[in-house]
Amino acid sequence: MNRHRNRAFAVETLLLTLFFLLALALLVQLFGAAQAMGRQARQETDAALLLQNASAQLHAGADPWAQAMAAAAQTGAPQTAEAAFAADGTPAPAGAANAYTVRIAFTPAPQPAGTLLQAQVDVLTPAGDRLAGLTTAHYLPAP
Repeated sequence: MNRHRNRAFAVETLLLTLFFLLALALLVQLFGAAQAMGRQARQETDAALLLQNASAQLHAGADPWAQAMAAAAQTGAPQTAEAAFAADGTPAPAGAANAYTVRIAFTPAPQPAGTLLQAQVDVLTPAGDRLAGLTTAHYLPAP
């Protein structure tokens, strides 16, 4: 009788331990997935800020985009410009760790009184993968 109780206790303990191990494994997977989703959401938020800043700089004719815009308007040939930015939108040294790259490809379309620049703005992750992008246009009147 005592031997039967010991065996039942051992089986119950084993089943309870397996249950806790399975629950722990599930929780580790859930927290890992949540961390990955949080990282992705943070990158998308950073990309939205960088796209907004780049678009505003583009329409203001500010650096670092002014030279490529002027070259595209003057030559009539497509131009591309790149700049590195930190997640908060401040300029970062090229090749800096954790710096996003903002790339703008200008395609000029001559107009009777100036040049319409179609601009494809892309934000690249520090690893070089395209994270987000937008298409916009900017008109440069003839000098």
